[in-house]
Amino acid sequence: MNDIVRFNESIKEYGWIKIENAYSSDIIKNAIYELEHNRDIYNSIQRNAGVFEDSRNAYHHSIVMCPDSQLKFLDPFPFYEHLKSYFGGNFILSSMGSTYVEPNVNVYTQNIHRDSRSFSPNDRLLLNMLIMLDDSTTENGATWLLEGSHRKAPKPTTDDFFNNATRITGKSGDVIFFDGNAWHCGGQNSSDKVRRIITPLFSKPYFKQSLDYPRAFGMDYHLRISNELSQILGYNALTPKSLSEFYKPKDLRFYKSDQG
Repeated sequence: MNDIVRFNESIKEYGWIKIENAYSSDIIKNAIYELEHNRDIYNSIQRNAGVFEDSRNAYHHSIVMCPDSQLKFLDPFPFYEHLKSYFGGNFILSSMGSTYVEPNVNVYTQNIHRDSRSFSPNDRLLLNMLIMLDDSTTENGATWLLEGSHRKAPKPTTDDFFNNATRITGKSGDVIFFDGNAWHCGGQNSSDKVRRIITPLFSKPYFKQSLDYPRAFGMDYHLRISNELSQILGYNALTPKSLSEFYKPKDLRFYKSDQG
């Protein structure tokens, strides 16, 4: 069984898969450095918006604030062909944020949840990815995931979830992928060190992005990046905002014909 087949079969059967040593220590160290540099900016934005308590330690769309390091997780993207196989064609980045799981401090991702708001067991719309910047252990809040829950609509009870869910531990540089329908949550950190993760979420191109990345990076940014990164960021699945943008020759259309 090759890697791509194993990737698909594991997520289909269990709802998730872990891949060890996906990223080098240099990429991880750079991501941590840039995140630390931007934490105060994020905290200030959240306080000014009046959502600091609700958003504490969750840094949404950090790829926009930390592009120098976080774009390196996607270009080159070691799982590009895996995801094309999983989605049955092209895919885009729906969101990419970062989370700090600090000792004895709660973050809302520790609540049991699934990232797909509409249960879609027969259509692969969303795929979660979790990049471990620090080692993930049972002591510092490793993710809980209920295997097989990607095939069931009802939310499990708290007892059912924690009695049956799997703790997904791993080392810095490891990644996990899991079905967007899978029920999961972050664990409580009872250690004395922070656990940091980056959480890309991928979707089929017709699924609306959580943030308009092409316009966030700039409409001409695709001219300076690889074709694969341009596809991932959504430059081939744009929505025109006027008739002049809608009526374009085929090769200049905002939403390309191969986007599903």
